[in-house]
Amino acid sequence: MQQHMPGVVAMIQDKRLELGAEHVNLCWRRGVIDCTPGWFYAREGAVAIGTPFFGSEIETLLSELGETLDIRSGPMVILATVEAAHAKA
Repeated sequence: MQQHMPGVVAMIQDKRLELGAEHVNLCWRRGVIDCTPGWFYAREGAVAIGTPFFGSEIETLLSELGETLDIRSGPMVILATVEAAHAKA
């Protein structure tokens, strides 16, 4: 992943520090391994991993992120919030 998505790798490392490795690992497991929407999605250039978010979850996340996330270019990592993860688990 480092070779094709270096920006995503850096963002995931930041998320581990910010939200805790346990939360990031749970999101990875549910969104990448289990392919469950609303847990983990990342994209950099033409490469994507995880399962896209749908409906109100993505709209809520994007409104919270506002202009801090440029979804048209650059790396992007979207995780379930800690609160949403607890509600889903």
